[in-house]
Amino acid sequence: MTLLTKPTILAALLLTTLAFRATGQSSDPIREAQRLTRVAQVAQQQGRYDDAIKAYQTITVIAANAPQLSASAHLAIGNIYMSLGKFDEAAAAFRRSIALDSSSPEAINNLREALGELKQYLPALEAFKKAVALDGAYLKARYNMGVTYDRLGQIKYAEFVYRILIRDYPEFALAYDSLAVSLSKSDRPREAIPFHQKAISLDPNDASFYYNLAVSYLVLGDSRKAAEQQQALRNLDPVMAEHLGAVIAKHSAVK
Repeated sequence: MTLLTKPTILAALLLTTLAFRATGQSSDPIREAQRLTRVAQVAQQQGRYDDAIKAYQTITVIAANAPQLSASAHLAIGNIYMSLGKFDEAAAAFRRSIALDSSSPEAINNLREALGELKQYLPALEAFKKAVALDGAYLKARYNMGVTYDRLGQIKYAEFVYRILIRDYPEFALAYDSLAVSLSKSDRPREAIPFHQKAISLDPNDASFYYNLAVSYLVLGDSRKAAEQQQALRNLDPVMAEHLGAVIAKHSAVK
């Protein structure tokens, strides 16, 4: 008896599924799609990303008459490609998902993220606006809209987005820190400091908040306060603390 490896087993499984569909033996494609979803999830957890993608691709075939199911499979494929840094492939998968389900803010938002990684900022911004229009409470899309404005150099628009987020989600620490960064970039570090501090009070374990606060102190010309943030960083992220130390030293040398 020939033993099959896991990839071979998965390939055989996919071929069998397609054969059943072609011969009319698969009377419940939704149940088969659900089974294949579990197969894909296991493959993904084990780091067998090609096998996971193949399983999701098979779902898009057998669920041709269930557009939302197929859209979810394309979305999952796009997410895998994003994790692998294959942003072109991810964007293509997200577009296929949106073509099948144009009301999915997650697919639209994830398309924006892929486009952002490809530095296609204007199309990315349009995708975010659409995601927010579909679901104004979709926090990730609203936050990423601010990030995109920032990348476009439209700091005032980014600041506006973050202020609205803080108004609507007063416990969202990242919005406070991002607003603070925007203010600091606008040469308003004194205004930025309280927002950095608020972010830290809401999430004291996020190392980036201390780093960004230190940078604002440096913009303000207060190296001593920046060094205090480096000290706070040492227990959270020693590597980031070391990098911050180099930034502080460089800033002090320039003065």
